[in-house]
Amino acid sequence: KSRGRSIFEVILAMCFVAFLVGFITVLCIGNYFRAKRAQERQRQRRLAKLAAHNPAGRPDGVPPGQYEAPHMPVQSAVPS
Repeated sequence: KSRGRSIFEVILAMCFVAFLVGFITVLCIGNYFRAKRAQERQRQRRLAKLAAHNPAGRPDGVPPGQYEAPHMPVQSAVPS
């Protein structure tokens, strides 16, 4: 029920609610795309930093000084 309000007031209230919902939706969508662009820029900076610290162009992207040689699996001392 409209509780004694005129049809104009009901329509005006519905328009106001629709505006608020639309405005918040546009803000959320804009924020999503802004964050997505910022994430991509951060990724590009990280890749550029790795490339600058990695002049040999190692494909694994491990910065110098953080490489660890592979280990042989541990075998039991009891012969099979």
